[in-house]
Amino acid sequence: MRIFVTGGTGFIGRHVVERLLEGDNEILLLTCEDKIEGVNSIEGDLSDIESWKEKLENFKPEVCVHLAWEGIPDYGYEISSKNLKYGLDLFSVLAEIGCSKIIGIGSCWEYENKNGELKEGDVINPSSPFNVAKNSLRLMGETLANEKNIQFIWTRLFYVYGPGQKEHSLIPHIINCIKNKEDPEIKTPNAKNDFVYVGDVADAIYSIVENGESSIYNIGSGKSTSVKEIVEIVSKHYNFDVLLKDSESDVDFWADISKTKNELDWEPKTDILEGIKKFFI
Repeated sequence: MRIFVTGGTGFIGRHVVERLLEGDNEILLLTCEDKIEGVNSIEGDLSDIESWKEKLENFKPEVCVHLAWEGIPDYGYEISSKNLKYGLDLFSVLAEIGCSKIIGIGSCWEYENKNGELKEGDVINPSSPFNVAKNSLRLMGETLANEKNIQFIWTRLFYVYGPGQKEHSLIPHIINCIKNKEDPEIKTPNAKNDFVYVGDVADAIYSIVENGESSIYNIGSGKSTSVKEIVEIVSKHYNFDVLLKDSESDVDFWADISKTKNELDWEPKTDILEGIKKFFI
């Protein structure tokens, strides 16, 4: 299968590309600078699609996995608006050149409710520019797919973690502080979120590429874990007692992954303990 991947050299993207290469697939990456050895790439970015459109057309992608999102951790209006435009322009070009399946990446923060089990059919109420842009991209992608008779799959990722994650992210920050015998600064240690290992996310996207049809899929662990529990796992590894400020939090949510499991024959394999251990290998 011919698969075009944006954001393929990022944290999640590298794991996705590695997993896709295990199948009988030909991969083409869009990249500005970084490359992956042995994988074909187009040098360019989403702000200037016309400069590389012909190369993409010659590749004749059957599937696109659109992982790119510029500027993170900037979730503001200006950068979110740009990313929305880039995504819409890309989807239009993909439909024009005959790509038959587009996979978009959304966020668990699109949901209105932030407590309990979150299902794909729950009310959506994105409140930040980032999540408004993500949800708008989904809606327009679905509209385009219906008009052009192509497959459009939207994934809602929960808290993805794993080796290769940016240093300022929560779990790498906790590990680096404790490794250096420092107490990590955690504002809400009792907040509970759904942490999903990046390798499991890559497996889910692989399953969507192979078998997914137009729909929305949650990708999470199906369980909530407090930040305090993560600190305890890391502090035990380094034999360092951490002092955390105790604070109340009403955040406790996790993904309902029953639809993803049933329709894609997928389930997460790595629990939070095993996932954090992979940082130490």
